[in-house]
Amino acid sequence: MTKPFVTIKGTKDGLVFHMDDTCTFEELLSELSLKLEASRQHALQGEVIKVTVHLGHRYLDQDQEKTLKEFIRTKGKLEVDKLESEVVHRSELDKARIEADVKIVHKTIRSGQVYKVEGNVLVLGDINPGGFIQATGHIFVMGSLRGMAHAGCEGNMSAVIAASILQPTQLRISTVVSRSPDEWDEEEYEMEFAFIENQQIVVDKLHKLMDLRPELKSFI
Repeated sequence: MTKPFVTIKGTKDGLVFHMDDTCTFEELLSELSLKLEASRQHALQGEVIKVTVHLGHRYLDQDQEKTLKEFIRTKGKLEVDKLESEVVHRSELDKARIEADVKIVHKTIRSGQVYKVEGNVLVLGDINPGGFIQATGHIFVMGSLRGMAHAGCEGNMSAVIAASILQPTQLRISTVVSRSPDEWDEEEYEMEFAFIENQQIVVDKLHKLMDLRPELKSFI
């Protein structure tokens, strides 16, 4: 059975929406619409109900936050009270940008789009299948990386690629190319990073990054 993208639970304080952080934003809204429409005639016609939304490792930009809140509000007497996410707060990301000289990209890179950066880049969104991000330095994705990423594209063998969800079509670091996509573990959804070891791209849990690249402390 396919895992649902949206799970709704009732509490004494209102409703809690648990949102899957591995699907696209559009898929999330589609399933949410079906579930709320099904409940509308029964439970959503009384007093205004407070909603807490758990986003997991999904990052929403300001437009997506506004869209989600308005979307929920139009489906009944619902009001989003809290948006909770495991992703680092934007103020901390801005501090990291200053300290580490990293360019922040506030967008999802969709199929057919190519984004090239001089230096390090932090993507606040997803890289969808068919999307491509390239940087001369490190690449960090505060979302799912399901497309292609090329770090250290001008020869930096020490560059790393990290993501909240690392399920790429292909990774490249400098001139080294990753394994084929069917070898990635589809069941693992932990923050991971890729780096070069013995002329091969290997992947490890993100908490080990500091041991390998202590100079990247400002990213974590």
